[in-house]
Amino acid sequence: MWWKITLFFWIAVLSTIGIVTPIAGNLTDLAMISQWSAEKTIPVKFRVSDPGAAEGEGWLLHGRDDNGNEADFYFSAPPEGRDAAEGFFVRARYDRETHRVEVAEVLGDYPAFSFPFIPGLEERAKIIFFHVPMSWMTVVAFLVSMWYGIRYLRKKDMEDDFRSAMSAGLGLLFCILATSTGSLWAKFNWGSFWNWDPRETSIFVLLLVYGAYFALRSAIDVEEKKASLSAVYSIIAAATVPFFIFIMPRIMPGLHPGSADDTSAGPVVSSGGMDAAMRVVLYGMLLGFLVLYGWLMRIQIRLHRIKLKRADAAL
Repeated sequence: MWWKITLFFWIAVLSTIGIVTPIAGNLTDLAMISQWSAEKTIPVKFRVSDPGAAEGEGWLLHGRDDNGNEADFYFSAPPEGRDAAEGFFVRARYDRETHRVEVAEVLGDYPAFSFPFIPGLEERAKIIFFHVPMSWMTVVAFLVSMWYGIRYLRKKDMEDDFRSAMSAGLGLLFCILATSTGSLWAKFNWGSFWNWDPRETSIFVLLLVYGAYFALRSAIDVEEKKASLSAVYSIIAAATVPFFIFIMPRIMPGLHPGSADDTSAGPVVSSGGMDAAMRVVLYGMLLGFLVLYGWLMRIQIRLHRIKLKRADAAL
């Protein structure tokens, strides 16, 4: 029981960290964004170098980011606690004409812990803590289904057939969750829930492939024949998974990060797109979802054995 409580606590804590941790950029990010848009603001954190002075109706502070870059930060009104503040967390833009940072909104005090700013994604980058683990668990579950399908063809053990079907069912569930979270991200980043991007198309094809797997199983009444055909189908279906997940979205141009026409490898695998803290949360979520998958498989197997014992007792 203790490991189950630990599992839920693990996933809950990492989810909370991933959601509530602020995204904060630096002065380099501000300068880069200003080249694209003079009015766009981004969240920035900086430490106060001096208490500053009044300038017109506002207040001018001198600050520096974690990389040691310094700039003047102009507030439209004197910020509260400016004399004692260690630093600020603000939404700001860089004015290239005056060479200073214009603060649009004070978000809070200097955060001790934050995720880096990723251009084009910002807060939306946090979806990777949920979307990516679900996608990976889809691959794991489908490959495990194939493994048990191969075992059934070798040993003709009906429990292997059951495990293959249950793993395929969990894979389909994770595939639906990955598709749903990806669609939400697409709505906020691309403007609509579905764009027929190569990544979206490939995941849709996988949904059809494994939906057909369960349609096949439900259409056959003879258990041995159902198990044999399902095992062969699971092997063929799983062989397409690496292509649809890892190859097709990368060899075709698309909107998703990592597509053929993407100039970077994407925020997940790019060396500069994800810092160590984000990787720890992401890999921790991967581990948590992997254990969750194993637990769900174990529950299904135990329920199956209970049903078999009850069926034998009823004879």
